[in-house]
Amino acid sequence: MSTIIIVISIMLFGAFIRTVFGFGDALIAMPMLTLISFDLKTSTALIGAIGLLVAIPATLKYSSEIDWSVIKRLVIGSIFGVPVGITLVKYVDVKVVGRILGLFLLIYSSYSLIQVLRNKNLKVRLYSKFWDYIFGWISGILGSAFDSHGVAVAIYGTMKEWTANEFRGILQSHFMCVSLIVVSSQMVSGFWNMEVVKLLLMTIPFLFILIPFSNWVGTKINSAEMVKYVYGLLLLFGIMLLIKG
Repeated sequence: MSTIIIVISIMLFGAFIRTVFGFGDALIAMPMLTLISFDLKTSTALIGAIGLLVAIPATLKYSSEIDWSVIKRLVIGSIFGVPVGITLVKYVDVKVVGRILGLFLLIYSSYSLIQVLRNKNLKVRLYSKFWDYIFGWISGILGSAFDSHGVAVAIYGTMKEWTANEFRGILQSHFMCVSLIVVSSQMVSGFWNMEVVKLLLMTIPFLFILIPFSNWVGTKINSAEMVKYVYGLLLLFGIMLLIKG
């Protein structure tokens, strides 16, 4: 029973991070579940399902802030990126790829965070719609290889200077579209079992309390603060990848 309480608590904490910032639930929850030696397939299925449940109301909440043409291009790019990520997992040493990605995130997020704290604007600006496909493609690769769809889109959002609500809305809606495919694939691949269903049913009632609270917390974070938190999460993710590698 104690393990069940710990797992549900971890999933709720991940859902809180996802609702407030638009990404980061897998980044937070997966290492914690690994620490308690919880089954990997069950963990992956739970994170995917709860992430989808959180993304749906968030997408509705921020629908007025979302440019759906951007979402369409991101999702198309992700679809082409998924098989590349799967190929990496099958044929390339994922630890090496993880270390390279972790090092990149560590350097990028540290530099960006320092610039923001010094009140200096970053010079990188991506105006072409073509970049939506590129970052969607990278998102698909990272999502299928490291369960981290949001990382590439989060970096893209900082470059595009999205507002806090645009950031949450675009990330959540993109994740909703992609995770529908991912969760369906996990079901077909045998990731789902009675334990997943049981834990999911036990967690859902708490989401009715958690999501409104998380939305309230999110209203206290303006766009300038949001950027700092995003870089902080990316920095944490980079460190975790380096440690895991």
